[in-house]
Amino acid sequence: MNRPQTLGEQIRQLRLAADLTLEALAERSGVSVRTIGDVERGVSAAPHRRTVDALARGLQLGPADRQKLLRESRARRAVPAQGSRASAVAPHRVWDFTGREREIAEITSFFSPPAEGHVAPVVISGLAGIGKTTTALEAIHRLEDSSRPLLFVDLDGLSPSPLTPVQVVSALLRQVPGGSEGVPRTLDDAVLRWRAVTAEKPVTVLLDNADSERQIRPVLTLHTNSAVVITSRRALAGLEGVRRITLGPLRPEESVELLAKIIPPDQRAAGDLRDLAELSSHVPLAMRIAGNRIASKPAVHAGDFSARIRSAESRLRMLVAGDLAVEAAFTLSYEDLEPSVATLFRSISVIDAGTFDARIAAATLESTVSVGEVEGRLDELTDLGLLEARGGNRYHLHDLVRLFAGSPRLAADAGDAAEQTEARRDRLRRWLLGSLERAGAWFEPDRSPTGPGPAGVDFADAGTADAWIRLEEHHWWPAMQAAAKAGEHALVADVADAMHWFSELWANWGHWTELFSLAVESSRALGDKRLEAMHLGYLVWATVVETRDHQEGLRLARLAVVAAEESEDHQQLGWANFYLSWMLSENKLDGGLVACRTALLQFGLAGDREGATSASSLLGDLARATGDHQRALDEYRAAYDVVQASAPNSTLATTLLVSTLHYRMSEALVALDRPVEAISAADRAIAVAEEVRGLTLVRISLRARAIAHLSLGHGQQARADLERALEGLDATSRTGMNTAFRDSLIPLLEEADKLA
Repeated sequence: MNRPQTLGEQIRQLRLAADLTLEALAERSGVSVRTIGDVERGVSAAPHRRTVDALARGLQLGPADRQKLLRESRARRAVPAQGSRASAVAPHRVWDFTGREREIAEITSFFSPPAEGHVAPVVISGLAGIGKTTTALEAIHRLEDSSRPLLFVDLDGLSPSPLTPVQVVSALLRQVPGGSEGVPRTLDDAVLRWRAVTAEKPVTVLLDNADSERQIRPVLTLHTNSAVVITSRRALAGLEGVRRITLGPLRPEESVELLAKIIPPDQRAAGDLRDLAELSSHVPLAMRIAGNRIASKPAVHAGDFSARIRSAESRLRMLVAGDLAVEAAFTLSYEDLEPSVATLFRSISVIDAGTFDARIAAATLESTVSVGEVEGRLDELTDLGLLEARGGNRYHLHDLVRLFAGSPRLAADAGDAAEQTEARRDRLRRWLLGSLERAGAWFEPDRSPTGPGPAGVDFADAGTADAWIRLEEHHWWPAMQAAAKAGEHALVADVADAMHWFSELWANWGHWTELFSLAVESSRALGDKRLEAMHLGYLVWATVVETRDHQEGLRLARLAVVAAEESEDHQQLGWANFYLSWMLSENKLDGGLVACRTALLQFGLAGDREGATSASSLLGDLARATGDHQRALDEYRAAYDVVQASAPNSTLATTLLVSTLHYRMSEALVALDRPVEAISAADRAIAVAEEVRGLTLVRISLRARAIAHLSLGHGQQARADLERALEGLDATSRTGMNTAFRDSLIPLLEEADKLA
């Protein structure tokens, strides 16, 4: 009978069949020639799984052949449970260790002898390649008490057969004088001996690469003065009474410092290391691999290497050095996943930025899965270090892990169709924009906010909708841009319309001009003049708020009037003339009053209450601009009475109008030398604006009240309002309106100081 081929013989046969030399396969796979030779000759009879995985890719094996080779590799690495295979040779302390000062200080503080004499075990968890073992070793070596001997065991947590608890304790006993006399027959026997030997002399134990809590618990029976450090990709949440450290990527300055220690100065220029660190996602393993590859080839420059790995397709393939590979490190964790969790992992790779919650993750899936079930799967990914948990039940996928999750190799292995990724993006985009429309509906007079839309979620109230819009902006704004690019014009126009009234509450967002420009283009693509006029009007407002360009605003308002006239829609004729009146007034041109009265007429024909109220308020502004403050006050009060008589709390849009009218009345009352009434009107404006989270309106109303206080000689009260109006303005100064507002406060502050 012919003996079966060894793993090395199989790889050699596959290499020759592919007509590859050792050097050619090394170039393709990133595995060194020496390592490949050792595998083929049987010197390395059970190579690491990442090495076999890299060779399979270099040989361009199909899914079936690749899995066959990996199964053979796992089988040769597996050993009987009673065997002695635990590694007791601790990894060396790296000379170029960088950063982690806060984490190391925290770890070493845990080991300071407490009053009760008990040293709590420390669990260090995190993403593959994040530096758990090197950080643990560094912390242990920095301990002031170096009298305790260091015991080390690699628990082989990512192998097909991790060490059993009895193997772990036995491996530790072999490192303690007198502890290895006789092989423990049972776990109880091993634990009794372990307690006895550690009672005589405290030790420091490093348990590396743990798979489960059951491997750890017997070790924790040691004497209370001993110290135990555990590293694992898993959180090991079942362990009680332990201190926990979760490692994330290095900080940018730490990443640059690490790369500078590895890459010679003549192989880098200013900015190269920061760029390379970003492309490596600040993951120590990735940066070490990149740095070593550059340093090993004097002719290679850091900037050139960064250029080669900039594309998503090449980054994981290039981050390989010998038998170290970022992709292989992630693969070991990925292969531990249940099929449903693995599907979710590949699916969330289309979530491109920021943090996300279980609802967003669920939206990427083809089949309907409950949010609760998705949360459980996300927690499992977090437990394996493939996902980072953030506060508020949110999660974050690091860039390199995202590339791995969305890699063609994973998709091919799982049998995902080539179109699957785009289908996931489409589902997510439609869910986000459907949710955005439902959220915006809470602020739109003509939309019902109750009941789910065609996609997305329903919101319980306006506050919840407001919070979601602001929190998920980094998801829905790219989705909006992608929808416009994909030609989903009806969706873009509808969602932008839903956001119109909310934009007043979040005027400092800074992207309304872009958003409404997309809506204008979509309306034109649809050939819908009514929609075009509507979104041109919104664009007038956004342009004035964000750029203070009144001439451009006037140009857009005139285009809106033309489109509205072609549509013959009374409501849009009203709004187009409203914006035209406003822009004519801002540009000090005639015709503003005529346009405003035309707007009132058209709003009346359309039965648009909010429009008519806005136009009446604008009549007050026009009167105030001519110095007729009593007439302005009369117009404001008339508009206010209309709103009050029409159930002012029926929509937030109406509430917004009430707030606006109040601060305008305050300004008119000051001009009429009635400051006490002005303060009362401003008080009401501030209260309503705060209720609807209208930060810009709060600031404007505070300024109005400060002006009223100044007219009464109340310098301190005025300064308090002005300082409050300035709070946080620098953080939201992306708009021209904010700049102009800040400038308007300076002379008022000077006047307040003089009175104070």
